[in-house]
Amino acid sequence: MKQLKQPVSLILLSCLLAMACSDKQDAFILPSDDEQSTKPWYELAELYDFDRNTIFVQSGESIQEAINVANGGDVIYIEPGTYSEALTIEKENIQLIGIFNDNQKVILQNPGSHITAIKGHQSTEVINIEPTGFANDGVSIESLNSQSLKGRRSHMKMNRKHLGGNIYHYTFNVQMGYGEYDKVIIHRVIKEQRPYRALKTKGNIFMVHGAIQDFEDIFLKAGALEINEQTSAPYYLAQHGIDVWGIDLAWTKVPMEPSDFSFMKEWGVSRDIHHTLTAMTFARFIRGFTGQGFKKMNLLGFSYGVSVAYGAASLETQQHRICRDIKGLIPVDSEFKGNPKNNESACSVAASHMALINDGMYHYPWGVGFIQLASMTMAAPDDMSTISGFEGLTNLQMMMAIGSGHDGTHFHGGNPFGFTYTDPMRFVRLGTQLSPHMPRLAFYEMVAVRCPDLDVNIDDYIHKIKVPIFFITAEGGAGPMGNYTTSLTKSKDIEWLNINDPKQDTETDFGHADLWMAYQASEWVWKPLKLWLLKH
Repeated sequence: MKQLKQPVSLILLSCLLAMACSDKQDAFILPSDDEQSTKPWYELAELYDFDRNTIFVQSGESIQEAINVANGGDVIYIEPGTYSEALTIEKENIQLIGIFNDNQKVILQNPGSHITAIKGHQSTEVINIEPTGFANDGVSIESLNSQSLKGRRSHMKMNRKHLGGNIYHYTFNVQMGYGEYDKVIIHRVIKEQRPYRALKTKGNIFMVHGAIQDFEDIFLKAGALEINEQTSAPYYLAQHGIDVWGIDLAWTKVPMEPSDFSFMKEWGVSRDIHHTLTAMTFARFIRGFTGQGFKKMNLLGFSYGVSVAYGAASLETQQHRICRDIKGLIPVDSEFKGNPKNNESACSVAASHMALINDGMYHYPWGVGFIQLASMTMAAPDDMSTISGFEGLTNLQMMMAIGSGHDGTHFHGGNPFGFTYTDPMRFVRLGTQLSPHMPRLAFYEMVAVRCPDLDVNIDDYIHKIKVPIFFITAEGGAGPMGNYTTSLTKSKDIEWLNINDPKQDTETDFGHADLWMAYQASEWVWKPLKLWLLKH
């Protein structure tokens, strides 16, 4: 099972594996819709309890295979379909739960006598609405109804917001641990045919943001005053039949004020991988209950998120294939593993981060300065800058100098006197919304993975990654550097998209954040991404 994934379970289901009469002997099917104690999917989602590991069985896969790899306490959800296999359960405290969707049922055509539970394993459950007449040795049958709600504690709260047209944005606020800031927000942007009823989608994506950003900051709004197909990648993708999911990692919810950051001491990339995989399992669960099936998902990581995405894919190579969530990988404008020719600088930067960690500096307040400068600019864009190093520039020109690479990070093509592709006020508005703090350990791991002298385990199995890869980059951003990482994998399905404007030099060419914010982004970046997702 996923070693870093927090176990997941749903407490109450309206769609349950049941036994009924059939023309075939020993065939088990779900009852008809009017026999079920139905609950809307969003009510079930709000009762989702992150306390059990989840395995999905898709139509055409083997239920027995899922049982074989399950551990005690796991729950196995079975997609509607016909399964011809005799099941033997040799483990305690696992649940088999069949799903009823759009009049499709789970049918178990068992060529053996019954589902068999090895004697002594009495706590295994096959969830059933009508528990009579199931002659299996030691497998208990439980009927779930509204009474099961009593005493259940919700770990998640959901909100739904209309974005325009028939596009809606769902947020799921999830408690991932016991600390004050052990929380993430899971996002979904989807086209609906009626309230809470999603249209059938043609592809899917799960998006992980970059440093000092969250899902809304860089993907959904990215400093735009209005969300539409030209300004918002999630909106564009949802409009074109893609089921869009994403996450706000836990550190994005840490405010400006804390003076004691000791809680961040062990918050590294591995923790963000753990949260991302847990969120992807939840996303697959909700997709299954809203008509999209339990299919694995394409994982996109942007900037810092590239480390999370590659690290998650690396980890999943060590899991049984039925336990994996990732079906495709989309690294965007970062290299993850550096070419050996450039390792010296990575080693020195990693060493400086570790020195600060050893001195008790567990957070990296990179976002604090950004927020302050952007807020100053929003208030008075035409005032002359009072910041050292930006003398002679207005506040807006100062922000354009920063955005175009004054500090070494080429967010946007351009210079202090204008951006080539993006409205500079989007960059300013984005700056006011950033996250003030990141874990220092996350920065250390992100850089240390490129240093051969340091042992960082997030890349241990990158050479075993076989999923399709679509590498997207900007010539004025990371450029082709990320190609080296793709060459380390075993993937045979690799495509590259480098946004390169031949009319520009490197400094004014398409930049790092232009991928999400440029006037041309929908045509140059999001359209090719959509086409790749539709193929995968």
